[in-house]
Amino acid sequence: MKWKHIHSFDNLSPEDVYNFLKLRQDIFIIEQDCIYDDIDSLDFESEHLMLYDNSILAAYSRIVPAGKKFDHPSIGRIAVAMNYRNKGLGRKLVEKSIELLREADHEAIIIEAQVYLQRFYESAGFIKISDPYELDGIVHIKMRLNL
Repeated sequence: MKWKHIHSFDNLSPEDVYNFLKLRQDIFIIEQDCIYDDIDSLDFESEHLMLYDNSILAAYSRIVPAGKKFDHPSIGRIAVAMNYRNKGLGRKLVEKSIELLREADHEAIIIEAQVYLQRFYESAGFIKISDPYELDGIVHIKMRLNL
């Protein structure tokens, strides 16, 4: 498996864009039965982290810069393809995303986590900073990791 970290949307290949939009659609819209506006303007301003197994996109996250969504950078659209789950790739994806932001010398990271994943993110060092709230029909919480 090989990491691919793209700093600018302009440097993404058409295949990368197709692959991550397809993965996000399959998980967040179809699997979770949630109609929401996945294709937003934040993709243009974000970094994109992908883990490929040859030509198959196994895992993906988007790193949104500070000031675009929250005061601090945010990791979002964290997704692992169904055939690659329960292999520790979600943890590796979150750790790699954190590492990239730590190397960029940021103070903190904010995420909007689905409530059922709270313990997973706490195990990566995030702490809950909000009460549960509904976002696109799914209960979320905001979490913060101090770097």
